[in-house]
Amino acid sequence: MTDEEIMLVETVRAFVDRDVKPTVREVEHANEYPEAWIEQMKRIGIYGLAIPESYGGSPVSTRCYVLVTQELSRGWMSLAGAMGGHTVVAKLIELFGTEEQKRTYLPAMATGEVRATMALTEPGGGSDLQNMKTTALTDGDELVINGSKTWISNARRSGLIALLCKTDPAATPAHKGISVVLVEHGEAAPGLDISSSPGLTVSRDLPKLGYKGVETCELTFDDCRVPATAVLGGEPGKGFAQMMKGLETGRIQVGLPGAGSGDGRAGRFTALTPRIARASASRSGNTRPSATIWPTWRPS
Repeated sequence: MTDEEIMLVETVRAFVDRDVKPTVREVEHANEYPEAWIEQMKRIGIYGLAIPESYGGSPVSTRCYVLVTQELSRGWMSLAGAMGGHTVVAKLIELFGTEEQKRTYLPAMATGEVRATMALTEPGGGSDLQNMKTTALTDGDELVINGSKTWISNARRSGLIALLCKTDPAATPAHKGISVVLVEHGEAAPGLDISSSPGLTVSRDLPKLGYKGVETCELTFDDCRVPATAVLGGEPGKGFAQMMKGLETGRIQVGLPGAGSGDGRAGRFTALTPRIARASASRSGNTRPSATIWPTWRPS
């Protein structure tokens, strides 16, 4: 990694240790949205890690991105969730978006003023994306969207939704009729040049056993109208391949909260190791207790 990337990881680590870990238990149990922590993540530049400098971002290597995500998860996995889908959408627009789409969205996404999410899963649909029911059909110079999505993280606070849907339901094979449509959600970005989309409803927050604080919602589209230019890249039928490419970043992000959370728990456990080892040695009569029970791993 570069010196700047090392400094970024150290800054995130210090933020987690100083601001997050002392009160994360209370925030988790209260299921509170971590607004102050999100603001700090914006200032650090975390929302611009996949956005080119020419659009206001601070792009980093995959290794740096991995370590930043892991450090956030070490404090609270929900913080990693608050930037994961956003990063995937930023990558989608950077790789496949038209120049107008890049100029419109990436600068505000780089600062975190506009946050983004992706909407793939449908009620009863599981992971069979080609069998989705949500459609975006052409009506003049607009697309009319109907359908629903579920388990959408950050949906209520995202000003931009990368919606995977069918623009040609009769296409064969099915994936050739799938597009990514960029749906604006102005209610989540007041004061910015992001429009509302009549017919889009964030219908309810879904209850969860864990992964608290960051909302997970259902989305309903009822004759929701967006410009035809909202298709990612401007050409319908490319969305399935585009999203699969974006999910390469998403899969990295999904695995890292487990690693980061485990690293944090291992650190707390290892802090007790000397006492545990002495107690175990005392019970067994062994005067040379094991030096470590659960060694921690620290990225270098």
